[in-house]
Amino acid sequence: MMPHWFPVSILLAFLSLDVSAVGQFMISRPIVVGPVVGWLTGHAGIGLELGALIELIWIGDMPVGAHLPLDLTILAGTAAAFACELANGKYPPEAVMTYALGISIPLAYLGTEVEVILRKFHVRWIHFAQRMALGSHFRTFEWVNSLVMAELFLKGFLVAVLSLALAHWSSRLFFLFSDRLIEGLYYAHWLLLALGCSAVIDLLVEKKTAVYLVLTIASIMSLALFSPVQGVWLVSLALFAGFILTLFYVGKGETAR
Repeated sequence: MMPHWFPVSILLAFLSLDVSAVGQFMISRPIVVGPVVGWLTGHAGIGLELGALIELIWIGDMPVGAHLPLDLTILAGTAAAFACELANGKYPPEAVMTYALGISIPLAYLGTEVEVILRKFHVRWIHFAQRMALGSHFRTFEWVNSLVMAELFLKGFLVAVLSLALAHWSSRLFFLFSDRLIEGLYYAHWLLLALGCSAVIDLLVEKKTAVYLVLTIASIMSLALFSPVQGVWLVSLALFAGFILTLFYVGKGETAR
């Protein structure tokens, strides 16, 4: 069994409650789950990178109407824990993360399907509580709520245990890969990063924001060539320059109209 499987499963079970039952404080998002699981398993950097990558790719997958999105808590937690397990070997972290993400995606779909089945079952609890309320047994809602919370926690724990076990079992296949295939997984990691960036751009970029993006890229390239400023100061200065140039460009266009 995968090392740290029990604390990781307990953690994912608690974090899964944030999705629909407690608070919705966004601690179940991959950008939080990834680094926390990575820290717990000894590779916080890998967890952070995987969490950020998953957050980028699936940032537009929201629960709208009857649509239930992919279980990103299980996806990020399983991928981070599995990648941290494989990272103890000789393989490049990028190849390890790509493989871990590919294995974890169908497991996350499994978590979503279990959630769908459980929600259908919860409808019966609601009808039961309504019937009891008609008989003046109002504390039934409190008991039903506690029972549903326990069911959600147990569901999160069992799905996490199953996902971690299946991911650990699939590690045998990874160790059979040739060096060329490992190299392909390495380069695929950067393609996934480009996919995530394109997903964010698709959500955010309009005419005005596209202008800001282009001018900021031009600013940072110009400053990198001609300015002695480096690091975070260079990025900050480029962002500010792009912002000022965008205000000037947009304002000039509005004045002309």
